[in-house]
Amino acid sequence: MIRAMTENAGKGADEARETRRRMEREMDRLGQQGEKLLGGGMHPHAGGEPEDAVELWGRRIGRGLGYAFALYLIWHLLSTYVLK
Repeated sequence: MIRAMTENAGKGADEARETRRRMEREMDRLGQQGEKLLGGGMHPHAGGEPEDAVELWGRRIGRGLGYAFALYLIWHLLSTYVLK
């Protein structure tokens, strides 16, 4: 009886270790894919500053307009729905 319980306990521990290994491999794979989905390697200058001056100023202007729009949107929503 005790021998059967110990053998079953050993099998459960082995299954738990194997499940943990599979989950870790899956998480690593998803982490690598997530980096690709979020723009890693899609553009030659991803993550760094572009060498072309036009591209540099285009990025700066786009970011500035994005921040301005976000601030306007926050102000508009607050003044319309919260501070009414």
